[in-house]
Amino acid sequence: MQRFPMIGIAINEHELDVASEFFELFKTPWERAVPGRRYRVVLITDESFSVSDAEVVLIYGSGSHDIDRKTGMVTRRLSSPRHLTWKDGDLPIYKGVAVFESTHPDGILKLNGTPVTYRSEREGQVVWRIGYNLFSEIRFLLTEGQPVEHALTPALEFHIAILRHLLTLCKISFVEIPPRPHGYDFICCLTHDVDFCGIRRHLFDRTMAGFLYRASVGSMIDLIHGRRSLKEACQNWLAFLSLPLVFLRILSDFWRPFEDYAKVERRNRSTFFLVPFKGKAGLAPDGSTNEWRATPYGIDDVQEDLVVAAACGSELAVHGIDAWHDAEAGREELKKLVSCTGQKTTGIRMHWLYFDRESPGKLEKAGFEYDSTCGFNEAIGYRAGTLQVFRPLGCSTLMELPMTIMDSALFSSGRMGLTSAEALRLICGIITQAKHFGGVLVINWHERSLAPERLLGRVYGALLDLVEDGNHVWFAKANEAVQWFQWRRSICFFTGDSSSGGVQVSAPYGMATGGEICIHRPDQAENDIRFWDGTTPIELCV
Repeated sequence: MQRFPMIGIAINEHELDVASEFFELFKTPWERAVPGRRYRVVLITDESFSVSDAEVVLIYGSGSHDIDRKTGMVTRRLSSPRHLTWKDGDLPIYKGVAVFESTHPDGILKLNGTPVTYRSEREGQVVWRIGYNLFSEIRFLLTEGQPVEHALTPALEFHIAILRHLLTLCKISFVEIPPRPHGYDFICCLTHDVDFCGIRRHLFDRTMAGFLYRASVGSMIDLIHGRRSLKEACQNWLAFLSLPLVFLRILSDFWRPFEDYAKVERRNRSTFFLVPFKGKAGLAPDGSTNEWRATPYGIDDVQEDLVVAAACGSELAVHGIDAWHDAEAGREELKKLVSCTGQKTTGIRMHWLYFDRESPGKLEKAGFEYDSTCGFNEAIGYRAGTLQVFRPLGCSTLMELPMTIMDSALFSSGRMGLTSAEALRLICGIITQAKHFGGVLVINWHERSLAPERLLGRVYGALLDLVEDGNHVWFAKANEAVQWFQWRRSICFFTGDSSSGGVQVSAPYGMATGGEICIHRPDQAENDIRFWDGTTPIELCV
């Protein structure tokens, strides 16, 4: 029987960390290539590595390579970001690209019509040349992140899809663990940043001034321009007029996020990110302090609300202030939440999405299980180019749960400033990609968004309908999604000389939701997909 290949990866030492993370996202058997060992497939970014007997060689790189000289291919290297086209859409390349002066029909990637890939064959060995460095691109995506103009492009998922496509074109059978629990198209996490909790805490401050304007004159302007319905405008005017009775405690406070989301989300459980300390603005990335970042509440002030959220099965996490730059501050923020909730571990999302390249290490040192800051303030989409939970480079335990959709990015006038209809059309595309690629769709709908004056409850309901419409979705708390991906990462492949000539798949522990083992066979129209929960090893063969 034919053995499923363990892909040999010929890389430089400095690429090992990013290659390891890439193959946790494209979960298929691989090892660092050993000179002299025979592989069916070798992926090369290290030009010094010599391969003589591999069946298929995939050579990535934006510079001229020895194979180009041997085939007589004229190569031009172009720097700065470029946009390649391929069958699934446009792919931005950030760290340099090589184009090949060829009319070869096998150019599956092109730049303005010029091939960025070509295929050659010599003495039975198939060589695919790809004109960019895969692992340089992945490192950029996982550390720097995409610029906002490419927010809607799942670039990392495209890189995985291209490699998968090349293996298929070369008629290679291989095993993969897709990034979705068994029976589901994708995971969805409903999360809420709690920046405000109760309008009574905002007497005579900037927040109240903004509310008074938007609930009165602003609602009239929105009504005239068709951005708000008459019913919504009336709700805001009524809230505006009722403020004296709210402050006299004759009427209830209408900013009550825990109760409101419990009603709207029905059976689904939220993750609430809570500010640990009131009145603390924290440090900005430029070294300044913005007093408007401080909140008039802290975890100590919302104990009763936490009881309500816990009763609904919601998760409570930290909306961090200084943890992004100071591990000791992060420990204090974590300690505050743990002391109020009794949780042993938790996640974090930074207030105002403050973050830098050193932040993952600081958060891991502080003791957080995961972070969910990776996203855009001014757009929706894929900051790291992926929907998957990943481990930031340099970290050992911290996981990153990328944020995909945020209400303030969609509707704030200084950001995208979309209408409800425009926002939902954009979200439809992201949901379609989530169904195609798997991963986690992380929605951040702020605590005030269901209440006057924002009144985004109707849009939120429509969003949840879109997520569920025709899709099999696991609505999970953030920590549950992270734990599933940690289980997927724990899966090991063994492709030694076994009597079956196949591959053994094993995990150190089982997972109730389980996953899928996908066997790609080029001679079959459909892939062989099997449920597996990790409780016992499984042996696969062609």
